[in-house]
Amino acid sequence: MPKPPKADLHIHTTASDGKCTPVAVVNKAEAEGLYAIAITDHDTYSGYEPARKRGAEIGIEVIPGMEITCDFKGREVHILAYGFDVHDEKLLQFTSQQKLRRHKRAKQMVENLNKMGFDLTIEEVIAEAGTLNISRNHLAQLMVSKGYSTQKRLVFGKYIGNHAPAYHKTEYDTVEKVANLIRAAGGVTIVAHPAAYYADSELEELISAGINGFECVHPSHTYELQKKYLRLCESRNLLKSGGSDFHGYEAARNSWFGTVNVDKSWVDALLKQCTMQGQLH
Repeated sequence: MPKPPKADLHIHTTASDGKCTPVAVVNKAEAEGLYAIAITDHDTYSGYEPARKRGAEIGIEVIPGMEITCDFKGREVHILAYGFDVHDEKLLQFTSQQKLRRHKRAKQMVENLNKMGFDLTIEEVIAEAGTLNISRNHLAQLMVSKGYSTQKRLVFGKYIGNHAPAYHKTEYDTVEKVANLIRAAGGVTIVAHPAAYYADSELEELISAGINGFECVHPSHTYELQKKYLRLCESRNLLKSGGSDFHGYEAARNSWFGTVNVDKSWVDALLKQCTMQGQLH
């Protein structure tokens, strides 16, 4: 009896802070028996087109996606966007703005690290990122390459993670503004890896802000948290999403690709909502 079709709706590539190219990710999805994926790089969907083309060649559905950094009550949070029009002019302008914000953040964090005694330049970070959006991952890799640490996760924990001494908070658009932008582009928004990050009252605020659902299945979620978000989505008629949050760097986490996935019914509901959104605009 054939296995039910599965999808992974949270994957990163070299278009942001992942190790594998978009094409390599699609090939991996085929090897793992997935029927559909969404590449959700940070604040960019530049990896979508090469992935879509490869997917069309081998029969893997690739859904437009992006993990957007935004502001919620003064906190930096991540919202997953799916199914939007990749040619939407306002969305293209938004991703350009996000790239600029990331550059400014990296520059300030380099200055903070300089004050702590580290010999780094923003030009070195840009070289590490190439043409891609600059992420803290690129800064961490630079510090490892220059011998300031042995592992990127240690750099995050000690220097550049949230609340670490060199961290710099960027002023991003609000969740409500991002939700409206994606809706206007025919897509839907999902709160990424909510885990225990939000109080119950804040979950209600996110719903009121216009998000369409929650990422119920994620490696950071315990079984109890997964059930909590499933119940919330089902009781409020919200979309459900999930995936491996694959980056490709750590062997222990790579096994999540192909095993942390969602049912086709979730994907169908998501795409149906996108179709409805597109018809409204």
